[in-house]
Amino acid sequence: MRLGIKAKQIAAVTAIVGLAVVGLSAVHVTRLARVVLRESQARGELLANAIFHRAREVVVAGGPDDLYTALRTDPGLRAILESSVYGESVTEAAILDTQGIVRASSDPALEGRPLPSRADLATLVEGTALDQLRTIYARDGRTLEVRQQMVLGDAPFGSIRIGVSTVLMREELNASLRPAINVAVASVLIAVIVAALLAQLFLRPINVIRGGLTRLGKGELGVTLDLNQNDEFGDLGTFFNTVSQQLSEQRDPRQAARKLVALSRLTAGLAHEVKNPLNAMMIHLELLRTKLTRVSAPRPEPAPVAAGGLGLAAARLPERAKAEDALQHVEIIENEIRRLDEVVQGFLKFTRPEDLKLQPLQVKDIFDEILPLIAPEAETNHVRVEVQAPSDTPWVNGDASMLRQAFLNLAINACHAMPNGGSLRMSCAAASGNRVEIRFEDTGVGIPAEHLPKIFDLYFTTKEHGTGIGLSMVYRIVQLHDGEVEVESTQGRGTTFRVLLPRANES
Repeated sequence: MRLGIKAKQIAAVTAIVGLAVVGLSAVHVTRLARVVLRESQARGELLANAIFHRAREVVVAGGPDDLYTALRTDPGLRAILESSVYGESVTEAAILDTQGIVRASSDPALEGRPLPSRADLATLVEGTALDQLRTIYARDGRTLEVRQQMVLGDAPFGSIRIGVSTVLMREELNASLRPAINVAVASVLIAVIVAALLAQLFLRPINVIRGGLTRLGKGELGVTLDLNQNDEFGDLGTFFNTVSQQLSEQRDPRQAARKLVALSRLTAGLAHEVKNPLNAMMIHLELLRTKLTRVSAPRPEPAPVAAGGLGLAAARLPERAKAEDALQHVEIIENEIRRLDEVVQGFLKFTRPEDLKLQPLQVKDIFDEILPLIAPEAETNHVRVEVQAPSDTPWVNGDASMLRQAFLNLAINACHAMPNGGSLRMSCAAASGNRVEIRFEDTGVGIPAEHLPKIFDLYFTTKEHGTGIGLSMVYRIVQLHDGEVEVESTQGRGTTFRVLLPRANES
C-alpha cells in the first residue's frame, strides 16, 4: 500500500507522540505499582502493630497457661481481626504460635491448622519493577504476607501474618491508572489531529506546486504560483513562475510549426493571386507599348501638293510627342511591375515547402563546390578566400542543394561587404552537443549594431538593389536542418557568421 506524504507525516508524528506516551506511561505505571505495594505494606504493618499491641495487653493481663485461649477469645482482638478484611487489599489476618499453627484468625476455619507458606511482601517491595508488575498482573493472582514476630521480653511467643491479595492491589492500581490512560489516549488523538492540521499546512505549498504542474502538463500557459516568499517554497515558486513564463513565451513548437505551415500555405496562395494580375498587366503593357510604338514611329509622307497636306503633317507631330511621352511612363510601370514580380517570386521561393533529402555530407565538399561560384565576385572586390576544413571534421546530416545555397549566400554577402578588398575565411570543426560548426569570417565593413537583430528578417536589406531574401533563406535552411545560425559583427573590423548543424550518424 502506497502512503502519501500527508499520511506518512501523520504516522510519524503519531508514532513519536505514541512512543513518548508509552514511555511516560511505563514510568508512571512502575512508580504507581511501587506506591501501591508500599501502601499495602504500610497498611499491613499498621494492622499487625495493632494486633500485636492488643495481644501483648492480653498476654500481660492473663497467665501463661491460657495464653492462646485468651488471645482467641479476647473480644478486642477478635474485633481487630474481623475488621481487617475490610481494609484495602487485605484478605486475612492471623496469629500463629511458634509451631506455625493458627491460634486466632479473621477466618475461624483456619484456626488450629498450619498456615501455608507465602511470599513476603517486603521482599517484593524491594524487588525490581518488572517483578512487581509481573506479580501484580499474574493471571490467577497471589496472596502475599506482611509478617511480624510477637516477643514478650526476650522470648517469642508467636507471629502475626497479614494476607495481602495481588488481585485487590491490581484493582487499586488499575483504578489509579484510568485517568492516566484517558490522558494518554487523549494525547494520542490530539497528536493525530494536530499532525493532520500541520500536514495540511505544511503540504499546502506542495499541493499548489503539484496543481501548477498539472495545469502545465495539460498545456495551459502562463501558470503562476501564489506561495509565501519568506521560506524555501517561496524561492521554488519564483523559479516555477520564471519557467512558466519562459514556456509561455516559447509556445509548443509543434503548435507553432502547424501555424507556420498554415500561414505558409495562405501566403503562398496570396502570392499566386497577386502574381496572376501582374502577368496580365505585363501582357497589356506590351500591347500598349506596341500601339504607342506604331503611333510614335515616323511614317514616310508623300510630297505635299497643297496647303491641306502641310496641315495634316503638322497635326501628326503632337501625337508622336504624346506617344513618346506615354512610352516613358509605360517603361517606368513595366520596371516597377518587374520589381514587384521579383519580390513575389522571392516570397514564393521562401514560403514554398521544401522536401529535405538528408544524407551524410562533408562540409569540405560543399566548400569546394561553391568556390568556383564565388571566385568572380571575390576577384572583382579583391577578396582573398581561405578554406580551413580538416579531414577529420565530422560529417553533417543535411540536404546538399539547400546547404550549398545557404553557404553560397553567406560567402557572396561576405564578398559584397568588402568593396575595398579583404579576406574571407570559411572553416569547419567539431562542436559540442554532437554538432559541427561552420564559420564565415570576413574583414569587411561590419554590420551596425542596430541592424543585427533584423538581418534575418524577410525583405530587410541595407543594399541599394538588394531584395532582403538571401539571409532569410539562410536562416530558414538552417532551421529546417535543426541547426542554429549566429552572427557577430564589429563595424570596421568584419563579421562572423556561425552555423551549427547536427552531425551525421557514424554508422
